[in-house]
Amino acid sequence: MFKALRKFVYNLFPYKTTGTNNNIYIVMNGHKKKLKRKLDGLDVIINGKNIYLELELPLNFKNTTIHLEGENAVFIMKHSNTIVNNASFYVGTWGRCFIDENIRLNQPNFKVIINNNESLKPHKLVIGKNAQIGRDISIRTSDGHALFNEGETLPYNEPKDVLIGDNVWIAQRATILKGSQIPSNSVIGACSLVNKAFNENGVVIAGNPAKIIKRNIRWSRETYGFLKDKHNNVYRNEQSIKNMVVKKLRHKFLKFIFRFYF
Repeated sequence: MFKALRKFVYNLFPYKTTGTNNNIYIVMNGHKKKLKRKLDGLDVIINGKNIYLELELPLNFKNTTIHLEGENAVFIMKHSNTIVNNASFYVGTWGRCFIDENIRLNQPNFKVIINNNESLKPHKLVIGKNAQIGRDISIRTSDGHALFNEGETLPYNEPKDVLIGDNVWIAQRATILKGSQIPSNSVIGACSLVNKAFNENGVVIAGNPAKIIKRNIRWSRETYGFLKDKHNNVYRNEQSIKNMVVKKLRHKFLKFIFRFYF
């Protein structure tokens, strides 16, 4: 009881930020306003300047952290009806993260790292509408450390955008690296490593490194068994209606024949 009361009181206060000109907003029913209290299940760490965080309600969190630091980092998440569970988001200097509506992030251990630290050269992660994110997923827009060619003083492994389309299912333990582009209505197979751009919609992408293994697909959030039972019920109903119509027509035909026979 005391633990719940302490948590309630703790959430009455706003998130603490370090730096200057940092803003946290929520959007409710199309109206944007500054967030004045903590959201249950969400920890926010902001350290830097000109940082922008926007969350559109309804959003429900559990053991989730959003960490923004450096300069001009931006994080925007649209509303979702499912809980965001055990997710970790890190956005560094000039990084951008945009997550569109109705994402499903209820599986544990989802990690996003947008680490740039290069002034005036933003790069981003975009996740489209209705994304289904599995367990143990990692997305990175950079390598984290610098790589050099021998004899050169500037690193060559610059960060790159990661773009994920609408209605994408990313299965468990997949890793999405910088420069990846996943088209809409596609599926990323379990344990896959995606490290390049794909352009065809409606494909299954899998492997290490990932490649297209099947085309012209569509996927559903419903389970195989549920959809099979639904299909069988529809088929049985169609057969029942067909049998009823045939029986009725046969009856009318027999009545017509017997009328002339007698």
